[in-house]
Amino acid sequence: MYYGWLIVAGAFIAQFFVTGFFTYGFPLMVIPVEAEFGVSRTEVMYGITWATGLGLLISPLVGTLADKWSIRGLMAIGAGVLGFGLILLSKSQNILHFSLVFAVFACVANNLLGPLTGSTVVARWFSASRGRALGIAAVGTSLGGMVIPYMVDLGITELGWREMLFYLGIAVVLLLLPYLLLVMRNFPTDKGLAGEPHAPHVRAATGNVGVSEDGSNLSLKKILTTPAFWFIGLSLGLLFMSQTGVLTNIGAYMQGAGVGDKTKTLIFTLAAMGLIGKLLFGYAADRINLKYGLWAAISLASIGVSILASTPSYPAMIIAALFLGLATGGMLPVWGAMIAVVFGMKSYGRAMGAMMPIIALSVMPGPILGAKLFDIYGNYSNSFYLFLVVLALSFVLLIPLNLKRIN
Repeated sequence: MYYGWLIVAGAFIAQFFVTGFFTYGFPLMVIPVEAEFGVSRTEVMYGITWATGLGLLISPLVGTLADKWSIRGLMAIGAGVLGFGLILLSKSQNILHFSLVFAVFACVANNLLGPLTGSTVVARWFSASRGRALGIAAVGTSLGGMVIPYMVDLGITELGWREMLFYLGIAVVLLLLPYLLLVMRNFPTDKGLAGEPHAPHVRAATGNVGVSEDGSNLSLKKILTTPAFWFIGLSLGLLFMSQTGVLTNIGAYMQGAGVGDKTKTLIFTLAAMGLIGKLLFGYAADRINLKYGLWAAISLASIGVSILASTPSYPAMIIAALFLGLATGGMLPVWGAMIAVVFGMKSYGRAMGAMMPIIALSVMPGPILGAKLFDIYGNYSNSFYLFLVVLALSFVLLIPLNLKRIN
């Protein structure tokens, strides 16, 4: 077996824990934390917003380090931060303490364990199968979304949210950290390998140019003055804003609709469809024009949000989750493949890290706007209509995008 698949497994496990909790598990904590501290729903979302803002500073640094330092080391630090951060979060004394701790460890863990490092190291190990490998690695986020919400729900029910966080932190330290230290490697040459077996040095795919080429070692100025950088970053930022705004508020949304006890089933559906979406879009990313792939993800998200905005019945909510899950699944492999196509592997981490602040600035208002409009109007319909406008802008921004290698 090619050692690169063990690298995929490392990225898979990392995203299982970090995205499984922050994206899919956290919505189940909103009501318990709101009740314990006696605060508004908007205040519970401050931690997410602060974490996103902190990412404006952290992600460019991590992106540069990913190209110059050990990704294995970065991911190991991320696992330690995630595990001990969860333990510290379980000791929160008030909403300010909770939000500050959440913001710091969520930001650092997401940057060190998420797509920024995971996609970079996986892309280094694969060329002809890069889209498929990125898609499989990203499946970790979906499997985490299928498993961790049940762990969170069971933990809250049986132990309380504090003890649940404590034991989840212990699991991260005991399971994820050792794997990253013992198995992960930065480059195929670290294991005496030249790269993916039987892969041509340069491969042309429909609509994509030379995705297996290393490309030039681009300066940050060159990356930032490339129009494709801004079209991709702004489009993805708006797409992530909509998805994050919906997902972080979905638990409270269902509670208000009288089906709060079924939240974990809907989140499971979202995650399961995300798994399918990652595999489908990852497979397609090696074969189709990536712009069309991202357009497809935006369209699927728009259908899902439209259904939720209509205050539907529970079966219709599940249908919405099918579309939203596929869209969420499609984002990561297409994004990772786009970075490789336009900027090459030598500048992959730097380009993705520079793009993160754009995405972070776009995402920041999402959770707060969703919660704030609920506090004002007593429902989430207006929030979802706003997110539909955001998705439309995301779609339009891709029209001028030209996916060509930057030299």
